[in-house]
Amino acid sequence: MRPQKILIIRLSAIGDILLATPLIRALRAHFPQARLDFVVKSDFAEILCHHPAINNLHELNPAGGWPELQRLGRSLREIRYDVIFDIHKNFRSRYLARAAKPQRIFWHRKHVFWRWLLVKTKINLMRNAPPIYQRYLEAAATLGVHHVGSLADGRWLELFWSEKKNQEADEALLARHWQPALPLIGFAPGAGFFTKRWPPEYFGQLATSFIRQGHQVAVLGGTPDLDLASSIEKNIAPEQKTYLINLAGRLSLLSSAAVIKRCRLLVANDSGLMHVAEAVGTPLIAIFGSTTRELGFFPQLPTSRVAENLGLYCRPCSHLGHAQCPAGHFRCMKEILPQQIAATAKEMLANSLFSA
Repeated sequence: MRPQKILIIRLSAIGDILLATPLIRALRAHFPQARLDFVVKSDFAEILCHHPAINNLHELNPAGGWPELQRLGRSLREIRYDVIFDIHKNFRSRYLARAAKPQRIFWHRKHVFWRWLLVKTKINLMRNAPPIYQRYLEAAATLGVHHVGSLADGRWLELFWSEKKNQEADEALLARHWQPALPLIGFAPGAGFFTKRWPPEYFGQLATSFIRQGHQVAVLGGTPDLDLASSIEKNIAPEQKTYLINLAGRLSLLSSAAVIKRCRLLVANDSGLMHVAEAVGTPLIAIFGSTTRELGFFPQLPTSRVAENLGLYCRPCSHLGHAQCPAGHFRCMKEILPQQIAATAKEMLANSLFSA
């Protein structure tokens, strides 16, 4: 089967959509003449709006509720897709896939039962489970798409933006005392859940260490991360504050990506900006708390490092995260000390592999 019209559905969020870019690349390489479209929530459309392999980007506005979902379903049905890849597999995506009435619908394996066993009982049947991006690619194997667009071809996640976003990034940095001659370190202290966030006071201590070594630090994130960024600032001595550039809540995602591209290193939690760093090729220290490698979201590049507390039986306590530590101690994050991250960063920055 050589489909002429292909649709991918992945509604959210930042990391999940970026992890779909190897599938986009693989499908485009295998079916160069096909129409390749993508459905995404309007909040995340920016991630793919400049992607050269996508013909049409369909946006779902969640605020529109059921009428909006029906409207989009009717619109998709009019296009008459041959193949749909539903790589989200929730109620909305399943509805849209079926409402479009394609010839074939493909899903990826979510390993829901294995994941439940791991989280709830610590019975681990997922040691050999592939990472999420490979599960997305496996969904296309029936169409003859094999091992294309993965790390095997020397390429990875992809993110595209306009020159305007580069200008916005530079203007935001310069407005906050950026000194381009100094190495820039990025921090991404946010994450969707509390148990995935390294303590902001630790980020503050780490920022102090970097500043003392002659670096500037840029704090990145969205509006929900404003309090975290403020907490980091409070841990910085007054004479060092000009070396801390707080950009939280001030930039779009793509402008933030442009800033991350300018960084020598990003220190991030398990979050969307962690995946952005891999997409733009910036060396990364990813700090994992309540989630583990088996769940499929670990960074993959040789220029990335993972910091995690391997000595805890309670990990993973969730495949997403919690609003508070279920065990009450939060050792998964509290026992990863700033000195440990600083030592890893020092080694990475001294290694020619990570040099700018």
